[in-house]
Amino acid sequence: MRAGVCACASIVLVAVAPASAVSQRNVTIAVSGTGKAFWRLNSKSETASLAMHYRWHGTISFAVPRQSRFSALRATKLRASWDGTYRNRSGGVLSTCTYRGARVTAHIVARLSTGRAPRTLELTFHPRSGSGFFSDGRVHCSKGTAQSAPLHFAPSWFFRDNLQDHGRLSSQTAVLVLPAKLLPRGSATLTFPFERGRNDSVAVGRLAWHNRGTTTVQAR
Repeated sequence: MRAGVCACASIVLVAVAPASAVSQRNVTIAVSGTGKAFWRLNSKSETASLAMHYRWHGTISFAVPRQSRFSALRATKLRASWDGTYRNRSGGVLSTCTYRGARVTAHIVARLSTGRAPRTLELTFHPRSGSGFFSDGRVHCSKGTAQSAPLHFAPSWFFRDNLQDHGRLSSQTAVLVLPAKLLPRGSATLTFPFERGRNDSVAVGRLAWHNRGTTTVQAR
């Protein structure tokens, strides 16, 4: 009787192991982005501008469940480099700031999940610290001008506009919406970030901003 029980247990174990092994698949996502951001102010009393170029990349491995709806998490790193210049002229005085970052690391939690829209995936990034994504790098300003970070498009906000977003964005979340056909092996190119606008104000002056990034995602 005991031998029969052991034989049955062996059969059960052999049957369960393959099912468990095929319940998920390993997917590696390579993601990289480049962008150019511009901001300008023109008023009777002040003119100002900021220009920034940035690039970032990362490679993330997920264990993706084989189901119609899924969510997979992974702690990983992204790296970015950037350079920018800010100029302000007010009362006949010119102030400048320069921004630099080289291979700066962001420690994040990445989530790959079924998208909320049909036939989409979402790749979501959350920084593991409360200070945002990338540190602000080196900031050098002319005498009498004090800045600890870029006034716009800060690295801690994943190079998105941190003043004109009107609460729509966050320094703690970045979401890339991707086509579902990216999996199991595919590629996609999307515009991220994409911020564009203008605001003519009697009190402030003419404001305009344009931030366009191109992000490439490849699954293998």
